Amino acid sequence: MDGPEADLLVRTGDINNLGFGWPQGFDPFSGESTPPHSFPWTPPPGSPDGTDRLMIGSSVTQMDYGNKPHDGYSTILRPCCGPPSPKDPPSQARLDSMPRPITLDVGALPAKIDAVLFQIFVDDFQAPVWHSHFQVTLNGTRIPSFEDAINALDQTGPIGKLVSLRLLPEYWPLLQSGSVKLLIDDPTTHVPDGYAIDFVRILVNPHKFKYEVTLMASVVDADKHSPIAGATVTAALASAATDQSGKSTLHGVPAGLVAASASAPGYDTDSVTVDLVAGQTGKAEFKLHRHEEGTAALEESIAQTGSARVYGIHFDQDSAKLRPDSAPALAAVLGLINNRPGSRWMIAGHTDNQGAAARNQPLSEARAASVVAWLTAHGVAANQLVPQGFGASQPVADNATANGKALNRRVEIAPANEQR
Repeated sequence: MDGPEADLLVRTGDINNLGFGWPQGFDPFSGESTPPHSFPWTPPPGSPDGTDRLMIGSSVTQMDYGNKPHDGYSTILRPCCGPPSPKDPPSQARLDSMPRPITLDVGALPAKIDAVLFQIFVDDFQAPVWHSHFQVTLNGTRIPSFEDAINALDQTGPIGKLVSLRLLPEYWPLLQSGSVKLLIDDPTTHVPDGYAIDFVRILVNPHKFKYEVTLMASVVDADKHSPIAGATVTAALASAATDQSGKSTLHGVPAGLVAASASAPGYDTDSVTVDLVAGQTGKAEFKLHRHEEGTAALEESIAQTGSARVYGIHFDQDSAKLRPDSAPALAAVLGLINNRPGSRWMIAGHTDNQGAAARNQPLSEARAASVVAWLTAHGVAANQLVPQGFGASQPVADNATANGKALNRRVEIAPANEQR
């Protein structure tokens, strides 16, 4: 619907704090935290699927509860009688807590789109504490920037909080079907980290936010502790580059859990959250680590996130010809595959948005095929490899900046059943 907040605003889920209600005069958009509440186990009647209920990642088994660290929500998996066995069927509690997609009926979109913002009232996400890793998909497509933000959340209490996430333009076509399924799940780590969602909103062409905050950011090299100039810092719809001292300021950010990220070529993106109430100014400190692409680093990324980004595979300009300086990264990928005999892998090529899609798509496919050809020439069976090209359709950063373009030009590798 058109209104004071956006040209189009769509919401699913009751704004009712998981059914527990709000204190008198409480406004969930002001950035205030809810009081601690009980576990949201039985959703109130009429709650949309995926809201107002406790969920635990689909990779988690009853056995995992006894073998891995866990948060309070996951106590629902505690066995009633004796130690769990791999032969035990899933309990009803495990079945009821499986992640469920949240459906938003978007309908017809405005004729012109300038920005799309998702606002999610999240509860008890604690990936930094328990080392879980959530994947966020829209209609089955992973949204890396959403994942970075959700995995930076460190909530406890349990309390709920609003987080606002910008959807990059390349993913706007996902809204055109008229219906969007948002799924947050941890399908890889087996960590019992429970979470809940109260409501989700999509704002197409948002207007000025009622409750705003300011964020002051600093970005440094994690090893040298030296400032990084020209790094890109983003939070919701705001973005700024750091100056020579590694600092930048973002204005007009929606209040709540401000999920901010900093990126620079050659470094891994870092994401932090800052809890800010309307009118406040907060500080975000980013320590960027140099991107590592040895076999061990690729193994770690696969285990944690389900895929690994490789930036050390280089091609001639506008070509699929591998450059000689790609050898170290290719050797690392070869080591990863050889460490898992018989495994199948997706090798995916991605470009930035320079040039036409009619050129970028086949170029990304040809580059993936070149990597596959190199791997098969070095002993990998052809039936172990699935080349795919995505062109510029699945960015990990904003193509509006040089930093973003550099991060989007990449090869990704993932087990074939973990395709993006």
